[in-house]
Amino acid sequence: MRKTIPNKFKEVNFIIYTEEILEEALNLGRKYLHEGAVADYIPELAKVEANKVAISTIEDGKLTSVGDSKIKFSIQSIVKVILYSLAMKNYKVAELKKYVGVRPSAKPFNSVIELELSEKRIPVNPFINAGAIIIVAILHNVYREKTFDVILKKASEFLGEEVDYSREIAESEKESSFTNRTLIYLMLAKGILPSDTKVEEVLDTYFKACSILVNTENLAHMSYVISNDGIDLEGKEIITVKEAKVLRSLMATCGTYDYSGDFAIRVGLPAKSGVGGGIVTASKHKNGLAVYAPRLDKHGNSYSGVRMLEFLSQKLDLSIY
Repeated sequence: MRKTIPNKFKEVNFIIYTEEILEEALNLGRKYLHEGAVADYIPELAKVEANKVAISTIEDGKLTSVGDSKIKFSIQSIVKVILYSLAMKNYKVAELKKYVGVRPSAKPFNSVIELELSEKRIPVNPFINAGAIIIVAILHNVYREKTFDVILKKASEFLGEEVDYSREIAESEKESSFTNRTLIYLMLAKGILPSDTKVEEVLDTYFKACSILVNTENLAHMSYVISNDGIDLEGKEIITVKEAKVLRSLMATCGTYDYSGDFAIRVGLPAKSGVGGGIVTASKHKNGLAVYAPRLDKHGNSYSGVRMLEFLSQKLDLSIY
């Protein structure tokens, strides 16, 4: 499907994402739908329809989608990009680095061992669970009881429409949050977080943020904003040029967890994945590109999604490297 979206900042005057190419990528993705597994450690995510697959792009003001692009799924770790953008609105990156690093992760996204062994005793980057929890705690110091409302508003700006979260998924995450609770209490024990941190409020906000409902068309809009130096399709500044550059850099080095190096070779695009099955990218062409398929590889990235992006990158020479 292709439709025109008003765009005051048209810079790209050629179409690389034809429906034919996207359908070819989608059909390739379907061949891998039996590979991997859904994120069943969150009970509510175990209920998703595992055979869904979609691709959405935005180019020259046009949205093109193939597959199940209207299907809503939880944003999960992709929201960590939005969380860090909010943190940068209030603090310089140099200040944030006192609490969370910007180095790639060598362990799974929810690793307790990596936190224990990390240099300076802080989370290695804001895109793993420990790092994102610290960012939420920092945001709580700024926005207090309004923190989630602020996150939801900023998410809506990134995603191109007003969005909400799934109460069922948030509650399911809360009920199965043993590892995340371990991480936050370990950070309290290490003195990374102050002793008066409101643990339940921070975790509740984190679970709600991860449970925001999106589809690939929303993620394509987010991709466009980050690729277009923070400007959305209406010409509104969602983030600054500098913030967009920081986000693209973090997505390139840390966005697919301990698979980021392999992803850089295979796909060559800054990206952020989530265990909900979505992957949002950033592009040198200032376009939007996002994919969805809920079965995950062992690193927590969409199995079919990575293969579809790899195909498109090779077919269209999308790699930034």
